[in-house]
Amino acid sequence: MLVIDEFAALVSEVPEFVDGVVDIAQRGRSLGIHLIMATQRPAGVIKDNLRANTNLRVALRMADESDSNDVVGVKDAAHFDPGLPGRGIAKTGPGRLQQFQSGYAGGWTSREPENAEIGIAELRFGGESAWEPPSDPLAGQERELGPTDQQRLVAALVGAAGSAQIPAPQRPWLDELPFLCDLAPILKRTDAALALGLADAPTEQQRAVCFLPDVDGHIGIYGTGGSGKSVALRTLAIAAGSTSDGGPVAVYGLDFAAGSLRMLEPLPHVGSVIGGDDTERIIRLFRLLKAELESRGNRFAEANASTIAGYRTLANHSNEPRILLLIDGFAAFREEWEVASGRSNWYDVFRSVLSDGRQLGIHVAFTADRSGSVPSSVRSSVQRRLVLRLADDTGYTLLDVPGDILNAKSAPGRAIFDGLETQIAVCGGSAVAAEQAAAVRVLAESLQARGIQAAMPIGSLSRDYPATELPDRVMAQPALGLSDETLDSVGFVPRGTLLLSGPPASGRSNALRALMHAFERFDPTVKRYYIGNARSGLAGLPGWVGSATTIVGAVELAKELTEAVSADVATPRIAIVIENLANFLQTPADAVLVELIKQVKRSDHFLVADGETASWNSSWPRFAEMKNTRRGLLLQPDTIEGDILLKTPLPRLNRAEFPPGRGMMVSGGKVVRVQLPLVE
Repeated sequence: MLVIDEFAALVSEVPEFVDGVVDIAQRGRSLGIHLIMATQRPAGVIKDNLRANTNLRVALRMADESDSNDVVGVKDAAHFDPGLPGRGIAKTGPGRLQQFQSGYAGGWTSREPENAEIGIAELRFGGESAWEPPSDPLAGQERELGPTDQQRLVAALVGAAGSAQIPAPQRPWLDELPFLCDLAPILKRTDAALALGLADAPTEQQRAVCFLPDVDGHIGIYGTGGSGKSVALRTLAIAAGSTSDGGPVAVYGLDFAAGSLRMLEPLPHVGSVIGGDDTERIIRLFRLLKAELESRGNRFAEANASTIAGYRTLANHSNEPRILLLIDGFAAFREEWEVASGRSNWYDVFRSVLSDGRQLGIHVAFTADRSGSVPSSVRSSVQRRLVLRLADDTGYTLLDVPGDILNAKSAPGRAIFDGLETQIAVCGGSAVAAEQAAAVRVLAESLQARGIQAAMPIGSLSRDYPATELPDRVMAQPALGLSDETLDSVGFVPRGTLLLSGPPASGRSNALRALMHAFERFDPTVKRYYIGNARSGLAGLPGWVGSATTIVGAVELAKELTEAVSADVATPRIAIVIENLANFLQTPADAVLVELIKQVKRSDHFLVADGETASWNSSWPRFAEMKNTRRGLLLQPDTIEGDILLKTPLPRLNRAEFPPGRGMMVSGGKVVRVQLPLVE
């Protein structure tokens, strides 16, 4: 039984539904499907094909004679007394009319007999005067009459259906979507389907919606500020941890927004959440993804696997992790990494993940505030979209989703997914961020207790560590410090010259001590010499075979060292430190130091010359001799210093990323970011 109240409103608001109504009218009786329609005026609403299949027509009091004639063929319904609601006329066929009075179930009936009404009047000449009983003080108060007849009927029918165990009829629609949805009840236990939330999908009678990595590949989440973009990313990340029936998932986050992904860090399957200003860790993450693309490309091809699920089965590697990369704030990520020198090659790795990642089990989920924030080259590789509330109504058209589902009053987390209205789920079922974070911490403890496979973190380059943590040698070279690429020790060639530059307080003095300390551990027989200033802390260090802290002393020691390094006879290795080379400019020591530098460059000995960054811009021969080797350690450099000092381009740098002792080691046209140790 299909009952439609105000059929005219249905026709105007959902016109495509009328065709289904006509079909029901034509074939429904024989199939046991019956139709009841109510409307104020049938003219222009009830079409001829619908009238032809509607035998029973009922007209209650009509507004005018034409309406009555339209329904039952007579004018009688227009003349019913307005004081008799429910009076009507029914037409069951040609010429068969029956007037009736419909029952009313909204009142109260009782089994008690009605008392007869008694009237009392005083007879007088000229008429009678009715007697009024004394007023009842409680007469003005409403009495509780209990349930109406209709409510009693409903309760009786519900009770009878329960006693007879009659199943409830199938509902063609679901309950209205809640404004807040808890993630826990809809979680899937496989990494092939990551739960997102609840959707209004009556045709499938299904509510949970999921991101299917092996099918969808990647997903773009669009929405204005406060619409719930970051929450959607967190939902995906949390869903990736509950995959006991599938395989492990390693989640990594790049947070170019307000830091909303930070609460994911306690989860064991979340490797790292990296801030948008942490360039070195972002590069390290893309270096990891690049290596995974190359490794998996070969391994999956050998196993003839087209998805990670297939590879796990064919290669018997059930613990091969799926990788999910979250990018919160794609527009900022693109602006800083797409064309910047030294960064664009890592943006190319991101595009490689988009093009090849789906079949290799590496997926991307990013957020953007509008369609224009994402270039067409990226949109074409991301076939799945989740659209939350947008700032501009035209944005829905650009994203090819219905524009009549969301509006400015839509609750946070209300979205469009596969054309359906969807509510994004949240961990803990709370709208308060602090309560969500607490729920994430509880979940993290649960996952750790279950022994879920932890993701490899993306480490940071240590700022303060002692020189004793470095080995004595690295590949037959002295240990310089820790490399940004591997977070492991990196060495330097122990011969020739090395330029050391940096602004004040960049750690140059400590760098000189670290170089000499590394040399001594590498070759205990080395002879160390110092040329510099008597007020420097380096001058008084033990272990110098000879030192010069005056111009005269520098001249004498430089001549002596020039003869020693140019001698053909085998001698112990010599390591020379010249601190603040600019102090000897235009002095008698100038020429002899230039000669010393030339001789060291042609020998197996070592010389390091130090100076502030600004001083190295000079074109004096002494500086030119040091710079033309294109080998140096630039502490806290600016991007242009590589080209100016060593004719080697540096990647885009931010000096704030360089604490004291951190710099770029340039040698042979290659650039490595290093952190030097602290030497007491």
